[in-house]
Amino acid sequence: MEPFAPSNQKNDASSVWQHPLAEFAPDGIITMDAKGRIIAFNPAAEKMFGYRSDRVIGCRVSEKLIPAALQTAHTNGLANFLVTGQKKMIGRRVEVTAMRADQSVFAAELAVVSVNHRREPLFIAYIRDITGRKKLEKEREQYAVNIKKTLMQTILAASRIIAIRDPYTASHQRRVAHLAAAIARELNCADERIDGVYLGALIHDIGKIALPHDILSRPGKLLDEDVSYLKIHCRKGYEILAPVNFPWPVAEIALQHHEHVDGTGYPLGLRDGEILLEACIVSVADVVESLTAHRPYRPAFSLEEALAFIRKRSGDWYDRQTVEACGALFEKGYSIDAIDMDELTFMSSFVW
Repeated sequence: MEPFAPSNQKNDASSVWQHPLAEFAPDGIITMDAKGRIIAFNPAAEKMFGYRSDRVIGCRVSEKLIPAALQTAHTNGLANFLVTGQKKMIGRRVEVTAMRADQSVFAAELAVVSVNHRREPLFIAYIRDITGRKKLEKEREQYAVNIKKTLMQTILAASRIIAIRDPYTASHQRRVAHLAAAIARELNCADERIDGVYLGALIHDIGKIALPHDILSRPGKLLDEDVSYLKIHCRKGYEILAPVNFPWPVAEIALQHHEHVDGTGYPLGLRDGEILLEACIVSVADVVESLTAHRPYRPAFSLEEALAFIRKRSGDWYDRQTVEACGALFEKGYSIDAIDMDELTFMSSFVW
């Protein structure tokens, strides 16, 4: 952007700034010579920095407008441009930290252009105080964090409701959640995705709240009709969770955690590629935890037997990478039995 130059322009370089566009511009406009000295300072800059123009004209920008900790970087950057012509900041809009007359600092948005005047370049800086915008951004970020906390607390509350009705299911879900989160981390999932795996696993069986208690607690082997009735818990869980706009696919995890990659699972018969990775992870964790836990109708399997079970069905029922990650996790010493069930040991990626 070239500054306006009237036809009767004086030889003084600062005369180009006598145009009303500079005088009434809402942004600060500062002109600096090749030695880093201020040669023009518009009214908006005066208001922004707390200096009258006659107090800064002839002074170095680094001494008046830049915090001490950043002055060396400014001086070096200017020198590098004059020697090499490399334009790290020229022509770009960047965020910087500026300093007022009272030595207070503020966030600013800066754009610099260079113009040739005689034999030495001039630098024209357009600067805007973005303190209000940064404050608003911070408030929005905190609001988003608070919303996520509230949603997480909602999930924890739902888990506690299950614990009141069926302590066994609640304990199972918490153990599955820890194992599933550990598998997700072994798979190098992003923190946000690990949050979704953990929270989805924490209530993946919430649909069992719709089942008769005598089926859930009945000793001995379940009847075929009981097993068929038990399968509705996936859809029921989805119906309970889907109306809530969670940032994680917790409803889909509840719906899909009994699907198989070969399409033989339930309730939808989804195949590989149609099943969420989060659901694949929870599915493997669910099976391993279930097999290694005591049931009223059978004793617990050993960990080796449980891992052999998922490996045998890897690629048919269970996602191969997830099965491999689960096995690698236990080889590194992970233990479900070491989990402290009196606290949530998984560290969420967002601030508590």
